[in-house]
Amino acid sequence: MSDLPIALACRGLTKRYGRVTALRSVDLSVPAGDCVALFGRNGAGKTTLLQIIGSLIASYEGSAEVFGQRVKRADAEHRRALGLVLHDTCLYLDLSVLDNLRFFGRLYRLPDPDARAHELLQEFDLEHRAHSVARELSRGMKQRLALARAVVHHPRLLLLDEPFTGLDELSSQSLSGMLSKFTKDGGTVLMSTHDVERAFDSATRAVILDRGVITFDRSTQDLDAATFRHAYWNVLFTGATPAGAGA
Repeated sequence: MSDLPIALACRGLTKRYGRVTALRSVDLSVPAGDCVALFGRNGAGKTTLLQIIGSLIASYEGSAEVFGQRVKRADAEHRRALGLVLHDTCLYLDLSVLDNLRFFGRLYRLPDPDARAHELLQEFDLEHRAHSVARELSRGMKQRLALARAVVHHPRLLLLDEPFTGLDELSSQSLSGMLSKFTKDGGTVLMSTHDVERAFDSATRAVILDRGVITFDRSTQDLDAATFRHAYWNVLFTGATPAGAGA
């Protein structure tokens, strides 16, 4: 068992939308430094789980804690610990790439937002588009800018919803490298994805959420991508719980 502090702890997490139950008594514990890839079909509850942890959904049953603090009692310190990239990039499309990063740096009251913005331009290979208006960027470049925006304030936990969407092969490799560096530096990642090949290589742990229930939770060190892909497809097409699905 890891001696690292628990970055994220969900217990009995349940969310209903009328007659539809999006999450059913979800228990999930993530030590600091883990990169958890959350797989599942559309409607499995992945985005709902991320939104609850990110304080975007306030009404639910059970509990969710980030670094020991209940999400329902989230304060500014809690929000500062999080970096989010959901379906909405949260970019100001009429501002330049550079000004977007400067703005969010100022929003988080960084001591030198301009220096941090230039650092991220280099890290995410956006220097050549620094003065381009964000709305003019391709889908992939907007995604890279959204990721840079999410880490501008040095968060401890990244919540990413389909982060590989719209990225070409080079950008995907760059994202994988960024996630690896982020976790090696002590950060924690929870990302939802359909991309088995790309996400599996970046993750330290693979989790399958199906119909609001976690049906698979294993370290990626204990299985290869082909074995996991077979287990994942088995869940998608038959709804069966994979053999040896426990953590």
